[in-house]
Amino acid sequence: MSNTDVRTRRSFLLGAASNWLAFAAVLAVSFFLTPYLITALGTPRYDVWCVVESVLAYFTLLDMGVAACLVRSVARHHATAERDELNRIASSCLALFLAAGAVAILIGAPVLVALAPRMEAKSGADDVLPFMLLMLANLAATLPLSIFPSILDGLQKFTAKSVVRILFLLARTAGIVAVVHSEAGLLPLAVVYTVTNVAENAVLAALCFRFLPGLRLARRFVDRGTLREVRGYSTDAFLAMLAGRVTVQTGAIVVGVFLPEGQVTLYAIAARLVEYAKTLLRTITTTLTPGVSAMEARGDHAGVRRLFLTATRWMLYAVVPVNLGLWFFGRPFLARWVGQEFVEGSFPALALMATTLSVGVAQSVSSRILYGLGRLRLFARAALGEAALNLILTLALTGPLGVEGVATAVAVPNLLFCLFVVAYTARLLDIPMGEYLRAGWLRPVLAGAVPVVVWAAAGEVAPTWGAIAVGIAAGLLPYAMVVAACETRPTGWRKRLVALRATAAR
Repeated sequence: MSNTDVRTRRSFLLGAASNWLAFAAVLAVSFFLTPYLITALGTPRYDVWCVVESVLAYFTLLDMGVAACLVRSVARHHATAERDELNRIASSCLALFLAAGAVAILIGAPVLVALAPRMEAKSGADDVLPFMLLMLANLAATLPLSIFPSILDGLQKFTAKSVVRILFLLARTAGIVAVVHSEAGLLPLAVVYTVTNVAENAVLAALCFRFLPGLRLARRFVDRGTLREVRGYSTDAFLAMLAGRVTVQTGAIVVGVFLPEGQVTLYAIAARLVEYAKTLLRTITTTLTPGVSAMEARGDHAGVRRLFLTATRWMLYAVVPVNLGLWFFGRPFLARWVGQEFVEGSFPALALMATTLSVGVAQSVSSRILYGLGRLRLFARAALGEAALNLILTLALTGPLGVEGVATAVAVPNLLFCLFVVAYTARLLDIPMGEYLRAGWLRPVLAGAVPVVVWAAAGEVAPTWGAIAVGIAAGLLPYAMVVAACETRPTGWRKRLVALRATAAR
């Protein structure tokens, strides 16, 4: 392995670990806050929370893929020491984000005003509209501020960014608990989110100028050529984002509109648990994009191929037991997490949506490679196809099948999309599918048979944290041993045995 490969691998592992720890902290907080908020706010107001969160998620589309463009461009220009080009791209992205924030206010305010009466009637809360509008203002401010975490990602300063986010996560969580404990309503929650978000991004901005002393953000750096460069990349990234929002957020909105009260919570519990698992692992793969961009700028195409296969295999090692665990431990986990009364309504949807978890994480590796190479056109069109099929199936299946119908409408298109993206990326990198499956999938799938046997033999565990932890560990320990054996290179007597076999064959 060359020195460049070693540095790339070390950078990827450090960035992946810090990103993972930051999101793991977010996941832990969400894990404990979800049942607390359901109990403290009550199901009707928590329904409002879920619907508003889903609606506002669509306004993050005003990012327009610019952040993804900025990450890739900063990585490329920093790798080649092109400081003027970096300043032009950063200033142009900031100008676009400022315009996007204004558009968010102009379009979002009327939409939320129209939605508020229905939500107020269903929840009985009198502060739904102020809550919505302040959360919209928070989103509008986040858009221009998002250039700073994007710049840090492009510089591969994942650890510094993660530390800041964890610290402000703790502050935000403390504020949420204090507000909910005081029974102050929904509006103070929005105040906590807004204040901590603005402060967090201010600290990230300070880090950007520290790590990149030559960074300049000014009107004079914005020109048509740079804007065209941003548009060329960000259009496809935006279409992919649009498709992702439709795929992830439409279900909760459709359930909230067409199904009885309380069904949004049942669907949201299942969807969030699967999405938490996906995002926990996808967070690791986001560190691939700037690394791939820098490797491409240096002409290291063989390194990109090696990284693709290696990252796929290790991400599958991580996701396979999680995927299996959702099926084997989903019922007792839900009973202990949110309460027995939610199990029968949420677990079938959880099981259906979990079917795409492993292939979805493998697809995440592929998509990060495509983002790093700037090859997003076909990827974005395929994502739009997934979103369209998702929407059609959701509207068709929600009435007759309820929450399970929505879960099916999410799972089927996503599975088809993931398989396509993986095959397309392998072909783009000139990797035969047979080689991809052997190098990426074979060992994780074989290792996954171990926890399947253990957990199937043990049967369902009691819905207590202790029993769940012991049951999971019973399968994970032998799984980890098998993975270690699969990844251990021949040494000592094993090398001598291989040499003897080679001699005998000759």
